[in-house]
Amino acid sequence: MFIRFFSGEIQEDSRVSEGLFWAAYRLLEETRLPDYEHEALRELMNWFDKHLASPYDYRLRPADLAERSLCWFRASAQEHLQRAWEIVTILQNHDIYVWTIKLAEPGYVIYEDEVQVLAFPYDDLRRRLKRRQ
Repeated sequence: MFIRFFSGEIQEDSRVSEGLFWAAYRLLEETRLPDYEHEALRELMNWFDKHLASPYDYRLRPADLAERSLCWFRASAQEHLQRAWEIVTILQNHDIYVWTIKLAEPGYVIYEDEVQVLAFPYDDLRRRLKRRQ
């Protein structure tokens, strides 16, 4: 089982709803957060930088396929998911609503590790993610 967190904003490269980390970085850049929230969110993002490989470092050709692919957590990645929910709480405190979708098949997998997969979504999933707007 795979889990994806997404917000209502459309991400330019993938052309579907932006993921958790895009939303968190946008909040850090565009909003004056109280110091305690800024510090908490920055610490969470730093933790992910250290404990989550960037699947985009492993892009395959054609590049367009990787750029329009989506990252999914594995349901077994409990520590990563717990910290992701902490990010969700901060985002929602600032009216950035985050949804989750759970799937057994996230699409054509082009990168995977023990925590996540990067997958190009099947056409039916891409249509469903675009419809959430």
